[in-house]
Amino acid sequence: MAKIIVDPQKAKEFCIEAFEVLEVPYKDAAVVADNLIEGELRGLGSHGLSRMKFYINKLAAGGFNPKPNIKIVQDRPSMVVMDADNSLGAVAGTKAMSMCIEKAKHTGVACAAVHKGNHFGIAAFYSMMALEHNMIGFALCNSVAKMAVYGGIDPVLGTNPISIAVPAGKKYPLVFDAATSGVALGKVMVADIEGKAIPEGWAIDKAGNPTTDAKAALEGAILPFGGYKGSGLAIMVDVFSAVLSGAQFGMYTGELRADPEKGQNVGFFFGAMDISSFQDVDNFKSRIDQLVNDLKASRKEKDVEEIYMPGELEYLKKEQLSKIGFEIGPGVLRDLINIKEKFNLKNDPRKWEKV
Repeated sequence: MAKIIVDPQKAKEFCIEAFEVLEVPYKDAAVVADNLIEGELRGLGSHGLSRMKFYINKLAAGGFNPKPNIKIVQDRPSMVVMDADNSLGAVAGTKAMSMCIEKAKHTGVACAAVHKGNHFGIAAFYSMMALEHNMIGFALCNSVAKMAVYGGIDPVLGTNPISIAVPAGKKYPLVFDAATSGVALGKVMVADIEGKAIPEGWAIDKAGNPTTDAKAALEGAILPFGGYKGSGLAIMVDVFSAVLSGAQFGMYTGELRADPEKGQNVGFFFGAMDISSFQDVDNFKSRIDQLVNDLKASRKEKDVEEIYMPGELEYLKKEQLSKIGFEIGPGVLRDLINIKEKFNLKNDPRKWEKV
């Protein structure tokens, strides 16, 4: 089967049109589309167009609010608590992180907690917002309980991602973005959509047995990375993003793939640190460059050609895919065509292929 290579701009236009048909204002639709396409361009298709099916199902059934009244619950000089009013996650997430950045310009450090949120895409989308302001950004989110706690077999924790973005001088920014599970839940979801097996060690079935069947994994539990370490971090992400913000936590979070008439009420936690409040920005960036140079110059394992820093591969991938387009599987294409036909969209995914 020939590869399905997608033009990023056409894909973005499709997402915007689909959201607008379901009464999402253009500005908000564009933010969510940017988030999804950014995921694809950074090589994270698990958080890209594969999510459109579920976003659209939620909007159509009333699970997501297309025109939310996002409210500020607490507002102090260096922090804010926000009620996302069941909005598309990227809408509230972008607003909250923007407020963090503005507050940090005055206070040096600021944070934001958000409740009544929904799936917000890649966490790096928000942490990286701080980079252009010479700030360190971080983003945390809890998610639907699909991961087992260390020592257990029931899905009681989310895969709860963490992202930290740090500006550099001549080097790529350092951007860490990872789930606290051994693999992002989205990768298992994509494998299920495409009818593919998953590697051993990713998940267990309902009985607690190791499985390579994606559907059995989704009915069972994903495993934390590094045993107790990933499990412990996932718990702490739940504390910051959900317990502290007032969102649902652990096994009480709502589904993305199911219950289309219900929101998820997941929580977000964002932060921004103004580097100039700590030291000279240029000096900081030069020190980051030195750190990167030192690490990359260290002795390599056998058969390793280059040592990569957090986010470096994603920046290289984006530079490449922005020019040639990104690949999606036939299952994702099928879901997008179904959206086009169901809502009579003008943009036809069958005409996206670049090569």
